[in-house]
Amino acid sequence: MDWLPSIDLSHLWDLVIAQTPTPTPTPTPSPVLTPAKNLNDIELLKSQLEFLKATNGQLGESFNRFVAAMQFTLGVFAFLGVFLSFVVGKNLDDAKKVASQLINREVENKIADLVQYEVENVKRSLQREKVIGSTTVDYYLPSYDNEPHDYKLLQQRGFKDVRFYNRQKIPKQPIGDVFVLDLINLNLFSGQEFAGLSKEDAENKREEKVKIQIDSILPWMKITTVLVIYVKGRFREIDNLATQVDYYYVAVNAPISLMGIVADSAYVAYGEKQ
Repeated sequence: MDWLPSIDLSHLWDLVIAQTPTPTPTPTPSPVLTPAKNLNDIELLKSQLEFLKATNGQLGESFNRFVAAMQFTLGVFAFLGVFLSFVVGKNLDDAKKVASQLINREVENKIADLVQYEVENVKRSLQREKVIGSTTVDYYLPSYDNEPHDYKLLQQRGFKDVRFYNRQKIPKQPIGDVFVLDLINLNLFSGQEFAGLSKEDAENKREEKVKIQIDSILPWMKITTVLVIYVKGRFREIDNLATQVDYYYVAVNAPISLMGIVADSAYVAYGEKQ
């Protein structure tokens, strides 16, 4: 396309006219021309030539302007293409950097949150274990039997001390932070004394036995001790403790529950001492 502006269409037209062969006239009888007719033909021919030459010049100029405009337009588009490629490429690089920074920051924040969450869990666990490690548990079985399996489970929990008492070895003052009254391993409701009793009488008999055992340990208790009553079933005497004592108490009826309740009671007792 670079050769287009160098072409002069006016010269091209002159060249075409110059190369066109002049037709050989057919011999005809020569008419007698008057001077006025010859002059008019010459003027008409001159005007036609001038028109063609002017038209050719206008076409050449228009074509040259068109070529120049196309060259300018292509140049502008080429420049814009280079500029846009540079800008977009740079923006893409910046976008990648920003996206990478945002992703890294978000990942770091998430990791920090998770680490903080786990740290708080560890702190709570350590605090809980610290409380348990400073808690003394007194385990009382009101019979002459030896340590039951439930007591041995509590020994493995990590308390500061788990002391066993029975009818032969009565608890000494001051008692521990948590006091377990074991009525399950006592077999309190077995024996011939329940044989032949009606349902109502048997229930009253059980209530009486529970009341005797609870009343026997109340004098040993202190206000900062949590009482855990290990017994199956629900009893009015246990519910009525709310009107008799100022300390915390709870009933539990299974070994797994006993482990959890004694640990929770240690935390309550710790709070009461603070």
